[in-house]
Amino acid sequence: MNQTVSPSTIAIIGGGFSGSLVAANILRNATIPVSIKLIERNSEIGKGVAYSTTVISHLLNVPAGKMSAFTDEPNHFLRWLHRNGHAESTASTFVPRKVYGEYVQAILNEAEANAPAYVRLERIVDEAIAIETTSYSTKVQLSSGQWLHVQKAVLALGNFPALLPQPIAALGKDHRYVKDAWSSDAIADLNPEDSILLVGTGLTMVDAVVALHQQGFPGKIHAVSRHGLTPQRHQPTIPYHIYIDLETAPKTARGLLRLVRQEVKKAATHGQDWRAVIDAIRPITSQLWQALPMIEQKRFLRHVKAYWEVSRHRIAGEIAEVLDAASQSGQLSYYSGRIQTCQEVDNGVNVTIRERGTHADIVLQVKRIVNCTGSNCNYRRLQHPLIANLQQQRLIRPHALSIGIDTAPNGAVIDAQGNVSEILYTLGTPRKGNLWETTAVPEIRIQAANLSQELLNSLTPKPYAVERNWFAGNSLNALPKTAMLFRQLFDPESSTYTYLIADPQTKAAILVDPVLEQVERDLQVLRELGLTLHYCLETHIHADHITGTGQLRQFTGCFSVLPENAKTARADRYIADGGILQLGNVQIQAIATPGHTDSHMAYLANGTHLLTGDALFIRGCGRTDFQNGDAGLLYDVVMQKLFTLPDDTWVYPGHDYKGQTVSTIGEEKRWNSRFTGRSRSQFIELMNNLNLPYPKKMKEAVPANQRGGKVLVTLDYQI
Repeated sequence: MNQTVSPSTIAIIGGGFSGSLVAANILRNATIPVSIKLIERNSEIGKGVAYSTTVISHLLNVPAGKMSAFTDEPNHFLRWLHRNGHAESTASTFVPRKVYGEYVQAILNEAEANAPAYVRLERIVDEAIAIETTSYSTKVQLSSGQWLHVQKAVLALGNFPALLPQPIAALGKDHRYVKDAWSSDAIADLNPEDSILLVGTGLTMVDAVVALHQQGFPGKIHAVSRHGLTPQRHQPTIPYHIYIDLETAPKTARGLLRLVRQEVKKAATHGQDWRAVIDAIRPITSQLWQALPMIEQKRFLRHVKAYWEVSRHRIAGEIAEVLDAASQSGQLSYYSGRIQTCQEVDNGVNVTIRERGTHADIVLQVKRIVNCTGSNCNYRRLQHPLIANLQQQRLIRPHALSIGIDTAPNGAVIDAQGNVSEILYTLGTPRKGNLWETTAVPEIRIQAANLSQELLNSLTPKPYAVERNWFAGNSLNALPKTAMLFRQLFDPESSTYTYLIADPQTKAAILVDPVLEQVERDLQVLRELGLTLHYCLETHIHADHITGTGQLRQFTGCFSVLPENAKTARADRYIADGGILQLGNVQIQAIATPGHTDSHMAYLANGTHLLTGDALFIRGCGRTDFQNGDAGLLYDVVMQKLFTLPDDTWVYPGHDYKGQTVSTIGEEKRWNSRFTGRSRSQFIELMNNLNLPYPKKMKEAVPANQRGGKVLVTLDYQI
């Protein structure tokens, strides 16, 4: 048995850090043909919200020595910094987030440049709005109207903007005094005498204060949250031992909190900082979280979460100094409490805050309210077309804690019925309910590496050639066993071959690449041979003739079948690479052979007869200069897939202009001058300089074939 590997398509929805890192890991590690569709609505793929900031004072919250994108190369980021104009950076430097975004982009570019020819990355600037799955295909719909046929999809969705607290939302949608911290105009057009209210006192608030400081804003800054807690600063620490045993660890939030506090006191007696105690349990945080019963996880979220986050997610010393200076000067004031009301007045908004503890009301008059409450990961309340679509189809289910969605340990999405998907996967913030700690680089880089390997392992190579038993019994003199009826039919105007394949016992038949003008002939052959047409199968969207599929479907009731990436909605079924059409004892297997067009398929019938369409002609091949053709890709699929089939495999092309009818793989490997003796680059140069005129019927054929062969004239044939 000669086996080749099936190329598959993986859609990665989201081109921020997590999506880009999954793509980079696949590019670096794939040993089978893979097509990656990286979908991101912003043109700056690789940066996401966090690293697309233009504020140079926005620094990473982790020093450079701990920010490598690859766990097995801990100094990868530091080496990149030294090679790219940041020689002064050390392992303890807090680098601007803008620079880290450039690093992520460089990782993706380098991985793409070094990937094998059979692993391809396509960056798609668009937004995924729906995913449809059936028993035989998965399609991703983009906002532009395009559909992508894929085998796997990764929801690398990152963070969604926070919801407004209700008293602020009551001011009305898109209120002129209210901005989201992630919007480009959050702190734009402020006057020196204005005052501003930042709702939230976490890391998003820190970003806002730093940005205000950089633009020289002199006005009053108020910041409010329920607890009034602010992120702690980083300080150098000595590594601390893991002091919690997973097997004996408390199974309550209170018990864990008590244990950590005891350890902090113990560490202090030995002169060690509390930060080291918190950092020591980071490697096992997710396991501790998963060991807690649901009721205890809810208690943690109600009572401990705020304290954990300001201790766990710390800020660079330089950033802390900016906040301290603003606070000491009186420019920045913190409040702990809840916003009660917001009332628009002549020159701004009056905001009433009820203080925590005292329950006294404080009224602030501000000219700008900026929502800094962080990200929204409550999937029940997200207003996003893709999330709404997935929930409507019950393909995902929000986590019971209302943070993220349910996932399996391998990152696969769990649907509303509790089934683990074999198609949809995710990482990062959507897994927060299951893992708790899942938003920082150290966690995401591990998830990205593991998920990329999971995807590659799940894309099991499909054999295109089947073992052939030519002899009946043990007699070497026995005649070959007849397994199928095979006819080659010809259209002289377009030099197109149509193939009729049938099972002699069941009389089930299939026509490959029928031609409109030859429908009457095809129906006559079917009648004479007593066959029932089950399928009309296309190798691609043709440019030189109009398919007869539409008429044959009308007269026989057969199903139309197209390659999965064909740009048409007029098909009963789509067939993916490695897919099988079964007609009694006849088996026809699809082999994705893009290059002539981006959706081209060849078909292998019973392992012996290869219908190559326009991918491979007798001593030639199809052109690659329209319909998203790609000469390099065509070279790859012919050399790596078709030419690895057994030499005695029959080759039946889609066209021939010299009267030739059949060849073999062995003959083409030896005598096809388009490929034999040519390197990939030489082949590309040859194909790019053919300068062929476009097919005569191209303007009418392509649109008609995208409609399944539908034309204005109706032919009156009878079967």
